This record gives sequence, structure tokens and C-alpha cells, in this order.
Amino acid sequence: MLDVMVNDEYKLTSDGMQIVIMRKHIVDPTKSPIFDETKHSAEMREEWKTWKYCGKVEQALEVILRQRVFESEAATLKELHNEIVSFKREIHGMLGDSQ
Repeated sequence: MLDVMVNDEYKLTSDGMQIVIMRKHIVDPTKSPIFDETKHSAEMREEWKTWKYCGKVEQALEVILRQRVFESEAATLKELHNEIVSFKREIHGMLGDSQ
């Protein structure tokens, strides 16, 4: 089964019919309304949760890029452009493409 890290926040898996984008979440158990320090660990943990579904790997990468744009803190078009180009280079580098 597919299990590919895109970066430290996203990975791609599959369920046999589609590509599944998994997104990393940091869980703070002390924020839970049922947290009881005598019964539970207060240690932060990392969880991967299903985030979106796509038909193709290329579509999944575009969805991730779009989300990064939505969450960008760029203050100018130039900064945003640089972030987009940087992500595309990162992907091409992982794929072994020259660009």
C-alpha cells in the first residue's frame, strides 16, 4: 500500500481506489475535557489523520499546494510566488526531476 511522505506535515497513502492525503496533527491530551492526569499521560503526541481524497497523485500535490497558499503568511505577491516556487522545487527534487 502507498505510504509516501510529502513533507513533515503531509503524506500520501491509498485505500486501493484513491489517493488519501494524511495531515499531521499534534495532540495535547491536557486539552481534552476527559483528561485526568492520574489516568492519562500529559505527553504531546503526533497523529496522522485523513484529510482529503484524490484520484491521482498529481491532484493530491496540487491540493497540498493550494492549502499551503491558503495558510501562507506572505505579505506580498513576490513572497507568495517564492513560496509556491519553493514547494514545486521541493516536489520536483523528490521526484528526481530537474527544474
